[in-house]
Amino acid sequence: MNTNSVQEVIAHFNLSVAQVESVEGSFSSIVRILTLESGERLVLKIPFIQRKLFRELRALQDLQGDLPVPEVIDYRVRDDGGPSALLLSVLPGKIVTSTVTPELAFALGALLGRLHTHRLDRFGDAFEATEASPPEWWTMLDCMFQRWQPLCVGVMPLELFQGTLDCYAKLYASLPEPDGPCWVHFDYRPGNVLVQGTRITGLIDFESSRGGSADLDFIKVKNRVWDVCPGTKEAFLNGYTSVRPLPDIESTLPFYALHNAFGGIAWCVRRSGTEDPFFRENMDRLERVLSVV
Repeated sequence: MNTNSVQEVIAHFNLSVAQVESVEGSFSSIVRILTLESGERLVLKIPFIQRKLFRELRALQDLQGDLPVPEVIDYRVRDDGGPSALLLSVLPGKIVTSTVTPELAFALGALLGRLHTHRLDRFGDAFEATEASPPEWWTMLDCMFQRWQPLCVGVMPLELFQGTLDCYAKLYASLPEPDGPCWVHFDYRPGNVLVQGTRITGLIDFESSRGGSADLDFIKVKNRVWDVCPGTKEAFLNGYTSVRPLPDIESTLPFYALHNAFGGIAWCVRRSGTEDPFFRENMDRLERVLSVV
């Protein structure tokens, strides 16, 4: 995917574009902000994998009107290898980049609670045919873990790799019944939330969303909010429980911490390499999990 793909999609949508702005930080899609000749601004998103387009499209269609998510203006699906794309509205506000205050943490918790009130009839990708046999939640996550092992075995110290497998087996054996299926974002963190002042104005980037167990969406909040901004955990949980009951995160967060860190290592091996600071970040997180479980 390249600049030619962007121009091809702009031509397909018959847009008169005055300016094209790149958006940094998107690792699985090309994202551009388009300013039209009329002055209107739109988001153009070209996923590298078509499945991500279907995930985001279905999520935004389901959640529109209840959550502050972008409106789907148009979309294009190509099955011949050409670029498929989403054309979305631009939401007001800016990405959360500064320290999360307890007030904002409460609002983030309430927003996540609202997302999890949206039930689905199956775990897994919501756009799949409903007559297909739906996967079990923990089995689905276990399949991910098994796929990551060949990527991780050659880049991790053998003792750490084996310790990870042993710890994983222990945690997996004691998992509770999943809290779902409901919509889970799969990447719920400040970087995907827009704010104006202390008011949340948007939740974006649903390309990994699917039917899941609600507790999954807490792990990146723990890593990026609770662990770095004192006083935010209680506020976040109070916000969440003002909307719906809290999942059994005390039982599941250690599992998700290991699963997420191991997956982050595999992602680096596949996409960015072991020199990426994100690789070291996940290695450190994995070592911390093993030290306390």
